[in-house]
Amino acid sequence: MIIGDVEKDKINLKFEELDEEEFIIKEIDVTDILSKDELIEKINEIEIQNNEYLEIILVGNRNFEIDKYDILKYIVNNRIIKIKNKTKIAYDLEKIAESKTTLKGIFVEEMLSKIKKEELTEEEKNIIEKAIEIGIEALE
Repeated sequence: MIIGDVEKDKINLKFEELDEEEFIIKEIDVTDILSKDELIEKINEIEIQNNEYLEIILVGNRNFEIDKYDILKYIVNNRIIKIKNKTKIAYDLEKIAESKTTLKGIFVEEMLSKIKKEELTEEEKNIIEKAIEIGIEALE
């Protein structure tokens, strides 16, 4: 809480801590994790202090599908309050695009050409990359 005195030409503010609870953000790189069970085990091994609440951000290249709501069901520590998934699928897109005789190869080649040709914002590139991920999963 901020407590203060406000006068015509003077402001005096001071921060007063109300409790000792902390909100912590922790990143976990999933690149070397090979399964959902392994990820859940890694999350459950995180040591969390009694005065901390944790948000986990998953990063890196994933080797399996991640459903953050499903994973939360298996988390034993109720101080983990949120999981964000910022991972990408671990595909070699250039290699897939070389296979011009498959629908997947043609699709990836076309999408990569959109990224390379046009002057896109970073957000637009991320949207195309996500579309590639969804398309590859659908064509598996």
